[in-house]
Amino acid sequence: MNLHLSKKSILKKTAVVGGLTLLSRMLGLIREFLVVRFLGVGAISDAFVAAFRFPNFFRLIFAEGAMSASFVPAMVKTVRDGNQEEANGLMTISFLFFESMVLLIYLFVLLKPDAVLLFLAPGFSPEQIAYARPFLRILFSFLFFVSSSALLAGALNSVNHFFVPAFGTPLWNLFYIATLLLCLSYKLPVTALCYGIITGALAMFLMHLVAFFRCGFTFGSITIGARAVFNAVLSKFLPCLFGVSIVELNFFASGIIASFLPTGSITLLNYGSRFMNIPLGMFAVAFSSVMLSHFSRLVLYAPRRLNFYLLEVAKFVTWVIVPAMLFIMFVSHDLFLFLLGGKATPEQIAQGGWVLVFYCAGLLFLCLNKIMLSMFYALKDTVATTIAAALCAGLNIVGDLLSLKFFGVYGIATANSVSACAMTIILFIFLYRRHQLRFYFGRYAQFLGRFALQLLLGCMCFAVLLSTLSVLCNVFGMACMLRHGSWFLILTSALMAVVMYLAYVTRRRFGIDLYFLKK
Repeated sequence: MNLHLSKKSILKKTAVVGGLTLLSRMLGLIREFLVVRFLGVGAISDAFVAAFRFPNFFRLIFAEGAMSASFVPAMVKTVRDGNQEEANGLMTISFLFFESMVLLIYLFVLLKPDAVLLFLAPGFSPEQIAYARPFLRILFSFLFFVSSSALLAGALNSVNHFFVPAFGTPLWNLFYIATLLLCLSYKLPVTALCYGIITGALAMFLMHLVAFFRCGFTFGSITIGARAVFNAVLSKFLPCLFGVSIVELNFFASGIIASFLPTGSITLLNYGSRFMNIPLGMFAVAFSSVMLSHFSRLVLYAPRRLNFYLLEVAKFVTWVIVPAMLFIMFVSHDLFLFLLGGKATPEQIAQGGWVLVFYCAGLLFLCLNKIMLSMFYALKDTVATTIAAALCAGLNIVGDLLSLKFFGVYGIATANSVSACAMTIILFIFLYRRHQLRFYFGRYAQFLGRFALQLLLGCMCFAVLLSTLSVLCNVFGMACMLRHGSWFLILTSALMAVVMYLAYVTRRRFGIDLYFLKK
């Protein structure tokens, strides 16, 4: 099996993973729209968000974060060496160890749900704790299935199989949406929704298991070699647990602090982060997932090539993300109006729109951090990422605490963006000082100048197209289509797609040379 990825393969697999992630995010929008209709914006919604945040947080930092970051490079090396027995043994011991940890945590949650909830939301009233208690007990089993799926996905990624891991979340979202429709139609309790979420996670796990066996893997005997590889994985796991999960840690800490803000604040921050995560997930997470295995091979064969990839990744991420960031800022109020209309006050909708704007201010840095962290884990450097994450988490918490008194939800979103920017700077410094990897600032500055010109003309093109469309709608008596709402989002998204296509076909005329888009 050829495990090498060309740039065309990298882009193709990123497109596949990104496309499925986009599908997942679109399904997620439908899901959140239905959740608002089912739960509203208030005490029950805050209780549900807080209860689901705990297993979801562990999924992001434990299963899809630290476990993948420490496990994938080790599995890549084992598979590259052609030692199938050792790879199977590594899967067995990893599964037994990590899933035993999950079950032990779940046992604690079952026995002490109130203690967990008081940690998650210390500002909750007794009523909100009572609402959240049964939700937490049911929803935490979600972690067992998704962490098992993440381990299986690590094995699949080691042989460049990305489709099934990427399709898992859309499949889960379909189960989630189907359950919401049943709950709304038959006025079922919130606990029914919790069970539907677990059923979707089980379906995702079974799909990964089938793909795992079809790719020639199995659960084998634990050899001495497998134990040695697992010890290396474990030595990287705890540092990865902190370093790779800085975004999720910041959101988690912000959620705890936000429990002291007015009712509904947790829900607004949750939806703001979800909207911001659409481009982050469909591009940066997809790209970093593909690049982690690629970087792991480069470290083995040609480590100096990482200098080149550092520049090209920064250029590519900037070129893709900045227009998306500006567009989301532009439609931020309309997104919240679409999502919360009829279920929230105009003040809450306006608040949510500004929360999203402040979150998006740090989107480029969050995306760059995802890619650079993959590079650090390929280099097996968890010390640098741990230090960087600790500094930035501290900065974020200070900003959140200040926001309690001065800035409210706006300050919490801004603190996240400032923390992301600081993380980017620190990671660049560590790459240079610890690994002698240089970032070619001169070449990047040249790219930024050309990109700024293209971006300015693109914004002007978008404005002209939107004005033209507005005139046509008025002429044909369809002005309501461009008023705030779902049609406005659909039409402006279509215009954005046209502008991005024009940017793609004209990039060479602006002197923009992107390695990942070369034929």
